[in-house]
Amino acid sequence: MGSDSLYIVNAASGEEVNVQHPFGVGINGWFRIVGVSNGNICFKFSRERDDTRLLVWNPTTQCSREISDPHRDHGRSFFPVYGFSHVPNSNAYTVIHMCKRDIADAYVFFSRYCSRRSTWFHCVDCLPGVEKIDPNSVFNNGHAYWITGTGDSYATPKSVLCYSVEDESFSEVSIPVGAIYTIHNLLTHKEKVAFLAHTHNEFGYIAAIWHLNEDANGNRILEQYCRFASRSIRENPILFVDENLLLLVNNSKERDLFVNYRYRELVLTEYDIEHGTRNLLVRRAWRYPETPHPITVRSTLKYFAGMFPV
Repeated sequence: MGSDSLYIVNAASGEEVNVQHPFGVGINGWFRIVGVSNGNICFKFSRERDDTRLLVWNPTTQCSREISDPHRDHGRSFFPVYGFSHVPNSNAYTVIHMCKRDIADAYVFFSRYCSRRSTWFHCVDCLPGVEKIDPNSVFNNGHAYWITGTGDSYATPKSVLCYSVEDESFSEVSIPVGAIYTIHNLLTHKEKVAFLAHTHNEFGYIAAIWHLNEDANGNRILEQYCRFASRSIRENPILFVDENLLLLVNNSKERDLFVNYRYRELVLTEYDIEHGTRNLLVRRAWRYPETPHPITVRSTLKYFAGMFPV
């Protein structure tokens, strides 16, 4: 996706609008979305190479706030992880930043930004023994969640790391052996945190969903909710709508319709878990890297309303 490409999609009307983002990144700049919550979008962006900043923007009101990026104090040798969400029962929002110098380091640098204070502060140390934190985060009921990894390649999921904004505390939930597949993601489903995994075996592509529940003693555990046949483990789930799963593929390699390596393709599909069917919602391609503007558009949106305010 080009550095000046930002789209807001409304499924109810089928309208797809290219909007001007609230900052100019220039030819050497870039941006990415950290998170979306309660009508606000949090970006990380750079106008010139490593001059990174954060910005929270409301597309409806056009109000925005630029926030300093604490990662600039650590440098390139530190791997950053972010999280963004509104604070329940308030108009405030919070941004979380964590980073480590190396996977082998025991200490995780942690800081949180609160819009009420308009400043970053260090409030609690992360749990010891956390080796790798996946950048994908989920917020649910005032708690932030990440997947932690371990093993020689640090790709084997170990636990779901939880941070409570209200209590300023960390906790972990172990991932059961039966949930260790090839690719893992966190999202929300039926108002619960869901751990979704894809793998491939002799029977084909398999996906399964585990819910984060409490047992009879009040301990949080992952319990399998469902298991179903998938189509590809290259797809990354981003959200549920009703009972169906929306899948996003961002690929620059050869695919069915685009065999030229100079094309970058973005595909959004809906997967009906109950019936095992798929429905193409959006397919878009960009020439890469010379011309980032879209060259093809196919949109048959039905369920995408509400992800961004219009």
